[in-house]
Amino acid sequence: MQSRGFSHEVGTLNVVPYGASITDADVIMSDGKSVEHTGVTPDELVLPTAEDMAAGRDPALARAIELAGAKVDPAKAGLRYKGAA
Repeated sequence: MQSRGFSHEVGTLNVVPYGASITDADVIMSDGKSVEHTGVTPDELVLPTAEDMAAGRDPALARAIELAGAKVDPAKAGLRYKGAA
């Protein structure tokens, strides 16, 4: 599904931000079927181990980057979630 985000604020002295995400398009696969309520089956299953998680490594993100044509160490990929990369 594709959606558009709308951000708003209310208040003068105490401003409260809020927003909404409104779906405005459907994703249709090459076979003509929608992915809504069904999802997709991944080509590869890459799951981090308990040791990966404890060490902050992200082998799944590292593999996705590799499939996109670049190379990154799983430890450096894990840093992306900490805002350090």
